[in-house]
Amino acid sequence: MVYEPALGLSGQAAIELNGSESQPEISEQISAGLKTARPAEISRGVTLIGPHRDEFRILANGIDLNRFGSRGQIRTALLSLKFAEIRWVTEHAGAEPILLLDETLAELDEQRRADLMKRLDECRQGILTTTDLAHFSEAFTERHTVWTVQNGMLCKP
Repeated sequence: MVYEPALGLSGQAAIELNGSESQPEISEQISAGLKTARPAEISRGVTLIGPHRDEFRILANGIDLNRFGSRGQIRTALLSLKFAEIRWVTEHAGAEPILLLDETLAELDEQRRADLMKRLDECRQGILTTTDLAHFSEAFTERHTVWTVQNGMLCKP
């Protein structure tokens, strides 16, 4: 994963961090970017740099998935990040967050679906939505509670 904080003003390239920078170097780059952007931010009434403007690229075997990855590869990479986030929050907060996934299995091939369902079995709290329950294996749906929405009402079949 390559993190690209947007420390420059519009039209300037982001500074690419590759993990070799020291904390002081990163702090200096951020401070310089904030100082440079301050007059324009005040003039325009918006923040021009900060984490909401940052980007990160996910690489697989050196290939930028954002540019060249299939939808399944991108979805798999994002799910990996989501599970890493759950692990981090659980370890640091002492409570497992609720995993929310919307229509995730629809964009995955059979093997990736099976891998995800196995991983979801390890998740203690999750809500998954789908328009096609056939994306889930019968064994998976038997192990979990399935709700449906009928006439705008949430129903347990």
